Amino acid sequence: MSVSPRQVRGVVTALARGILGEGYTTEVPDRMLAAFDHLPSPAERKKLLGVLKAMDSRTGALAMTGRAVPVSWLSQREAERVLRRWRDSKLAAQRQLFLVVMSKALAAIYGHPGPEWERIGYQGPMGPAPTDVPRGLEPISIDRDTVVNCDVVVVGSGPGGGCTAAILSSQGYDVVVLEKGDYFTEADFDHQEAEASAMYLYRMNLATTDLGVQIIAGSVLGGGSLVNYSTSFKTPSHVLREWANVSGVDAFRSGEIEEHLDVAAERQGVNTESSAPGVRDQILERGFEKLGWHVEGMPRGVRGCSQDAQCGYCGFGCRPGAKQSTIKTWLQDASDDGARIFTGADVRRVRIDGDRATGVEAKAGGFALTINAAKAVVVSAGAIESPALLLRSGLKGEVGRHLRLHPSTAAWGNFDEEVRMWEGTLQARYSAEFRDWDGGYGPIFETVPVHPGTGASAVPWTSAAEHRSRMADFAKISFCAPLLRDSSGGRVRLNRDGSPRVDYRLGPDDVRRTAQGVIKAAQVLEAAGAKDIYTLHHRDPIAYRCTSGAHDRWAERVRARGFGKGQTTLFSFHQMGSCRMGTSSSSSAVDENCQTHEVTGLYVIDGSTFPTASGVNPMLSIYGIAHYAASRMAKRLS
Repeated sequence: MSVSPRQVRGVVTALARGILGEGYTTEVPDRMLAAFDHLPSPAERKKLLGVLKAMDSRTGALAMTGRAVPVSWLSQREAERVLRRWRDSKLAAQRQLFLVVMSKALAAIYGHPGPEWERIGYQGPMGPAPTDVPRGLEPISIDRDTVVNCDVVVVGSGPGGGCTAAILSSQGYDVVVLEKGDYFTEADFDHQEAEASAMYLYRMNLATTDLGVQIIAGSVLGGGSLVNYSTSFKTPSHVLREWANVSGVDAFRSGEIEEHLDVAAERQGVNTESSAPGVRDQILERGFEKLGWHVEGMPRGVRGCSQDAQCGYCGFGCRPGAKQSTIKTWLQDASDDGARIFTGADVRRVRIDGDRATGVEAKAGGFALTINAAKAVVVSAGAIESPALLLRSGLKGEVGRHLRLHPSTAAWGNFDEEVRMWEGTLQARYSAEFRDWDGGYGPIFETVPVHPGTGASAVPWTSAAEHRSRMADFAKISFCAPLLRDSSGGRVRLNRDGSPRVDYRLGPDDVRRTAQGVIKAAQVLEAAGAKDIYTLHHRDPIAYRCTSGAHDRWAERVRARGFGKGQTTLFSFHQMGSCRMGTSSSSSAVDENCQTHEVTGLYVIDGSTFPTASGVNPMLSIYGIAHYAASRMAKRLS
């Protein structure tokens, strides 16, 4: 039997009080319930609502809280005690329930306009969205069951799919591009954090099965290129050498991939002149320089970037249109050459006749959309959705294996100065001082804009009052994040309803490097003038006041606590490797041409083809591989 939101609103209201304290806006429970609607799996949503409903009975409450008192009856203090118990529980199910409730409650109040914004010094969007910018693309919508014929269908419109569509269209192929998300342009970028979640996969509700890593990925026309931070590193040479050794693909060693990276970088307008640091990056640079570490300007794929306070909102869409997303570049090229683009198309299955891909089946606006592809099917849906689609289509082998997530955490510091870490150039400075750790598996250090809807759930919660107190200083917080190049391999599987399930756990080496990276990040903040520093994502933050010798004592506590299972919830902005490229079907999902080993005419061209983690923001690496693979495909299909 299904559970309606109305049946659990009382429980959600009580739990929200426990997280936030008294006096929050009445819309919070409804916003939380609306967020549950966007969980990746309907079965997960049904299970969650079932648990919440059960807690409003004496028996269910006894099982989940230790007291036979329906949760909706609890006072604020009583609810807070229950939540603290869940947070510290030895039972994974209770810890996971706490994380879900906590993150949704905090996002429901700090991600929306209201008195909390004024209290923490967050001004919200800087004016209205522009209304005089023409829409460059004209996606097709359908109002009935539809069948479309073409040469090549491309599933996904991010760096992989957009670049592939442009190259094939330029060679005269009839190309159809299918995008699960919607089409947003400058006039649609209202820069409201809660509304902007519509441009992200499952509205940012996707996480690994143990909730150890929250997965942030674009799901919009343009894919990740529309909402990412425009950082455009070329694949490091030591990574290319490793990819050649792991995959057996000579193009990684011969210089062929590097040539395609250069072409892609030129088309994207990659430069280092558009990296004027805001306060957040100035703090980073100050710390690096005082320590004598490497520091350098970020290469960014932008043209005419304002590099001002508004820039920090570009994770919700770039209003000046400077970010060179695929809707500004490759998709526009493809459209100009005749490619047809469909949005809102959820592709459920690749059609396979014998051992050959012949098209795809999708749902769009409640209607069936069938694409017959005479020459090839290209899957470019990202490292989570691409393997899920292949698995739903019956592929097996190495599909879904070898997932890398670049799981990220940070050291946060409180400063006397106002930082307003949500403002300024998206990413302007980085350090690769320790990249050579463990044969090229050391972190690079970066920082990104953080707005309160997301940032509030990253600020450690120990009680409603303490969290409110920490959020009062939100405008004076800055951070340094070690970007972990993970060697641990996760896996994408399917839930019974066909939605993706992501299994992932940090191995001992990655746990060690994460701790060491956070310890080094704290040195940067202290050198830059932080008053006190604490870990991010630990249930109980490990903090220290910046006095002589305090850092070393704090570092020992960080190592002892660690970042393993159940200790933290990390973030992943980069997903890679789940359809690994290689010459052997026993260790890879696609061959040196990015064609699957199992099915002829079925290609995967996106970050999922990486043999291992890139160790840098992966967008340009995806473009390089896409340009390489699509160029070869254009010749092979003729």
